[in-house]
Amino acid sequence: MGLPGTIDSSTYQGLKDVLQRYPVVTTVTYEPDSIRKRSIRARIDPARISPPTGPATPTLDVEWRFESETSYYRIHYADPNTGFNCGWHRDRDHPDLGNVHFQYRTEGMNRPAREAAAFEQAIPTEILWTALERLFETHLPSLVGEE
Repeated sequence: MGLPGTIDSSTYQGLKDVLQRYPVVTTVTYEPDSIRKRSIRARIDPARISPPTGPATPTLDVEWRFESETSYYRIHYADPNTGFNCGWHRDRDHPDLGNVHFQYRTEGMNRPAREAAAFEQAIPTEILWTALERLFETHLPSLVGEE
């Protein structure tokens, strides 16, 4: 399930900085560790999000790879309290949806719902900040509120 391309450590430093500055995030770590950075994991305070979800800590995983002039990424949120997960993926998995797609799954769904998505920004840190705003200000309140 890995993304194509290579990792750029300076990009990961910038992405980690964005996550550390976002108000609902409590901790940010490189996965599996700071030497072998394959992805970044942010832990979210469940009491700071709307709607609050309860005691277990939701996570946000971010992967970013570069192949020639193209960047591939996965920004994916998962909440163990509700079974809800969602994210933006730029990969080769759903060419019918374009370069980027948003997908989500609630506990009662058999398969994820997917739709085309786009970001006006091209810089990874700006894309991540916009995705965080969309996630916490729009998608969580509307999609989790549907359940």
